[in-house]
Amino acid sequence: MCLICTTSRQRRGAPAFLTLILALLSLAPWGGPASAAGVRLSPAVQRELGVATRTMTLTHRAAEVDAFAKVLDPEPLVQLDTDLATAEAAAAASGAEATRASALHAADGGVSQKDVEAAVAQARSDALKVGILRRRVGLEWGPGVARMSAAARARLVRGLAAGKIALVHVDTHNDEGQAGARAVKVDIGDGSAAGVVLGPARAAEPRLQSSGLIVEVTGPSAILLSVGLTQSAHIETRTAQSGVLVPRPAIIRFKGSDWVYVRAGPGVFERRLLESPVPQADGFFVPKGVSPGDEVVTRGAAALFTAEQSLPGAPMAANGIRSLAESEHTMHDSGAAS
Repeated sequence: MCLICTTSRQRRGAPAFLTLILALLSLAPWGGPASAAGVRLSPAVQRELGVATRTMTLTHRAAEVDAFAKVLDPEPLVQLDTDLATAEAAAAASGAEATRASALHAADGGVSQKDVEAAVAQARSDALKVGILRRRVGLEWGPGVARMSAAARARLVRGLAAGKIALVHVDTHNDEGQAGARAVKVDIGDGSAAGVVLGPARAAEPRLQSSGLIVEVTGPSAILLSVGLTQSAHIETRTAQSGVLVPRPAIIRFKGSDWVYVRAGPGVFERRLLESPVPQADGFFVPKGVSPGDEVVTRGAAALFTAEQSLPGAPMAANGIRSLAESEHTMHDSGAAS
């Protein structure tokens, strides 16, 4: 079927042709089985639709455990870090004062014993405050944050304030996949943001019976992680998983599921459901639904889908494949009759 008609015979079939063009310009809701549905296209029709395919190749990635990520409020950590820095400065000053007082008293008695004792007591008090605040960092934010140096913690706080870093609490059912976890991906829109596990959390998620992980998410997408937001996440494990990387333009989204067209034979394109696709920077990793060696339609998928669903009169074979080439003759014949 020629989708862009210029001959007089096609002009006589304009009403039917116009209906198809309008259908190709707007995606209507559709449904169908996960496989054994598709469309048959002649080479000419494929050229008209601009259909292009790519052969899928085998790729590997670390297997993942599905999780939930809740964005934490950074303000308590920022305030705690400020209090700790203030206490450390005060402790350093009082410690130096106690040292000077003790030296002067020992040298010539220019400082009384009482003043020395007061200076030493103040230094000890300030040091205790520093110790308490450092322990609070560990108690409230976990050992990962507590182990950070002052410089690393200052970098974290600056990133949080600038929106370049977000801290999330990642949970799984019964702590699955948390032991030894190092990296987490947090879903944001159609993509994901990479996160580094800082360490175990100190506040559990009782509904999932999860101890939880504190994860530092960085990158441009971190600003989108608003406080209190809950996103799906994936904890990377040490087990390798095989699959293919499907480009984003190849995917058709419908009712919460992802579909692609795969070349099933000469001029035949089968619509398939992608099972458990995982968003990546340059596409979706698909462990099931598409195999290495499959030719996936990377351009013209939407037109194939709309054409398949917009031709109720197109003959359908027993295998569920609609033939647009036969429908073309039907349209042309009806145009000639008019």
